Amino acid sequence: MNKKINHLKFNELPVYERGRGIKNHLIASKQIGANSLHSGITFMPPMTSVPAHSHNAEEQVTVLEGTLRIVLNGGSKELICNKYDSSYLSADVQHQLFNDTDEQLVVMVIYGSSDVNRTFSQTGEVVIIGSEEDQFTADK
Repeated sequence: MNKKINHLKFNELPVYERGRGIKNHLIASKQIGANSLHSGITFMPPMTSVPAHSHNAEEQVTVLEGTLRIVLNGGSKELICNKYDSSYLSADVQHQLFNDTDEQLVVMVIYGSSDVNRTFSQTGEVVIIGSEEDQFTADK
């Protein structure tokens, strides 16, 4: 196994615009040689949401700034995560993320696979995380 060491400076990370003003700064991925995780820092403007979806991998979300509301399985459960709180979801758990506040929300997201997809609950569309199709538009 090749040993990899990368110093990933925040201001040099690739940034992906997801729509709704949501931006993801990619940290670890296959692009840098990650084999078993995919991670990034996501910025959500006030009063925005990520549409209901699930992933083929487990996911950890840690709040770095702000308050995150997570609605699980179509509303069967709701979590409120404040600064430094985390959530862990196993693969295939439907969830929707909300920033219901007047403040920017910043979260670190870590997936337990470098091959992560997102299945949008409303349409059933499956996209690769970070691809051009991975957009949070009104019809998803």
